[in-house]
Amino acid sequence: MSVRLKLPPILQEFSGGVETLEVSGRTVAECLEELEAQFPGIKEVLLDRQGKLLRAFGVYLNNDGLHPVELDTPVQGGDEIVILNFLMGG
Repeated sequence: MSVRLKLPPILQEFSGGVETLEVSGRTVAECLEELEAQFPGIKEVLLDRQGKLLRAFGVYLNNDGLHPVELDTPVQGGDEIVILNFLMGG
């Protein structure tokens, strides 16, 4: 099943400037695995060593209020995953 995935500008350097692409998977995590297969090294920027999403990023599914989702959240064909990066600092 095909899922649309949108990358923030900070991750587009890994994708050669591609903002939106199609991936497949049954969960958000599987879609991110395919993203890594297409653009090696991108997961190192998104996830920590335990495979958890870094606090600088949020993953949202289907723009329904843009509620953050867990990586094990199921996806269906036609869904849209949006990765946003948060401004951090102090």
